[in-house]
Amino acid sequence: MFAKIMNMLPRDLLVFLYKHTPFVGLKNWIVYRAQHKFLVAVLGIFTNEAGQILLLNHVYRKEPWGIPGGWMELEKPEDGLKREVLEETGLEIQIDGIAKALYNRNPNRVDLIFTGKVIGGTFKPCSEISQICFCNMNEWPAGMPVSQQKLIKEILIK
Repeated sequence: MFAKIMNMLPRDLLVFLYKHTPFVGLKNWIVYRAQHKFLVAVLGIFTNEAGQILLLNHVYRKEPWGIPGGWMELEKPEDGLKREVLEETGLEIQIDGIAKALYNRNPNRVDLIFTGKVIGGTFKPCSEISQICFCNMNEWPAGMPVSQQKLIKEILIK
């Protein structure tokens, strides 16, 4: 609501108010409340030594199989992805780099997709993930969303 009101004010007035507001904390509070919000998701396409792709069976999805990921907390994206994978699977990963950033809706979010390798750990099921598999390209398990199949192909086949 506050963001809508602020966006109705003329830009020149907003710049003037920002420039002449004496307290940095107050400026930051106003700017934060005036901006639209979105979530940041971190996702990873990770392979094993044989080049097979790590997929997780998410117990809460209609199409349960997909790449690992989750919501960032107040952390670096790479740290958030490592944390999510370790919490959900018990596996340790090495991140090679960011492959793509996407904007999606429902909820409004930015998806940061990384690539890397599984480097250790032992799978442990949790309340979110019942099992994992490593599969070859185009040998997807039943229940894998076509959108994720396309994303993996787009990123891994260059």
